Amino acid sequence: MKLLKSIGLFFVLASVFISCSDEEPDTVGPEIQITNITDNQEFKFGENLVMRFKFTDQTGVYEYSYEIYSKDFLPNQFKVNRKLFDLNGYFNEIDQMQTVLLPEKSPTETYAEGDYIIEVKASDINQIVSTYYKPIRIVYPEVAE
Repeated sequence: MKLLKSIGLFFVLASVFISCSDEEPDTVGPEIQITNITDNQEFKFGENLVMRFKFTDQTGVYEYSYEIYSKDFLPNQFKVNRKLFDLNGYFNEIDQMQTVLLPEKSPTETYAEGDYIIEVKASDINQIVSTYYKPIRIVYPEVAE
């Protein structure tokens, strides 16, 4: 009888151990979305560019960054250098908002109009990084004559 109890206990413990290890290991970085901007949406220099980011990850997102640059790396491109944000914790899902003021045309500086890229990177607690690209257009407002 003791032998049957020992065997039964062994199977119960083995099934508990196996069921605990069924979870898939995290092998992919965070999912990134910009929820308020459509592909190739047009923005005007002199306006605010508001970006609403949504990050989701199985183990937790802890930091993200973004930058904006010309798709064709034009000589007079408008550029926002990479800005890094620490989320001060780990989140399976989090929404963030960032705003960039697109410069107005001035007598001393004119930026190239055209296709630009918003590049967003996010990292989870396992140091797995994802990169997301959103194409946009930036142009100068039309001047009424």
